[in-house]
Amino acid sequence: MQIEDMPIVRVFFKKTGRAKYTSHLDTVRTFSRALKRSGLPVWYTQGFNPHIYMNFALPIALGYESGAESVDVRLTRAIPFEAVAEQLNKALPPGFRAVKAAAPVNPASAIAWADYDIRLIYKDIPISGVLKRLQLFLAQPVIETQKKTKKGEKTIDLKPLLQVLSADALDNALSLKLRMASGISENVNPTLFLKVFYTWTNAQPDGVKITRTAIFDENLNDFA
Repeated sequence: MQIEDMPIVRVFFKKTGRAKYTSHLDTVRTFSRALKRSGLPVWYTQGFNPHIYMNFALPIALGYESGAESVDVRLTRAIPFEAVAEQLNKALPPGFRAVKAAAPVNPASAIAWADYDIRLIYKDIPISGVLKRLQLFLAQPVIETQKKTKKGEKTIDLKPLLQVLSADALDNALSLKLRMASGISENVNPTLFLKVFYTWTNAQPDGVKITRTAIFDENLNDFA
C-alpha cells in the first residue's frame, strides 16, 4: 500500500490532573509508547530513525489542563474509530484519555481561536475589587506587552487578540472564560494576558488554574 493510501486518524484527547505537568516533548513520548503498547497498526516513518507518525495540532502549554487536544496518527490499515480510542486508552497513563477518534476534516493551519477557563484565587483581596480592576483593565484602548518570537521580542497589542466571554466573582476566586487568538498567524496564551494584568493591578493571585476547553477555526467552527 502506498503511503498516501494509508488512513490518518485524528485522536481527540484530554490532558488533566498531574498530566498537565507533562511537557509537549514528553507528551509525544507518552503517546509513542502508548501506541506501541496498544497494538494498533501504526505506520512508522522510513529512514535511519523510524518512528511512529504523529502530528499534534496545537500543543497545550505546560501547567495547563485541556479537554481539547488532538493528534493525527497514520495507520497501515483502517480499523473502527471506536477501537482506536478504546485500545489507546488501555495503554495511556493517568491524566491522558482519548475522547474519540475520527477522520481529519481540517488541517492544523485552520486553527484560529481557543477557549480557556481560568480560575484566579485570592486569599487576602476582596474578589469584587479584583473584578472591578479587571473591568478597568479591559476598558483600555490598547493592552500592550512583549511577546517572545523566534526573531526576538516584539511589542503586541493583546486587545484584538482576545475576548472575555465571562468574568464572575466566586467566593475567593475570579472565574474567567477567555477566547484567544491561536494558530499559525497569531498565537497567544492566557499566561501572556495574565502577566500584564498582574503587573497592572500590582496583585498576584495565590493560585491559578487554566483549562483549555475548545479550539476553533476562523469562523468559530469546532476544529475537527
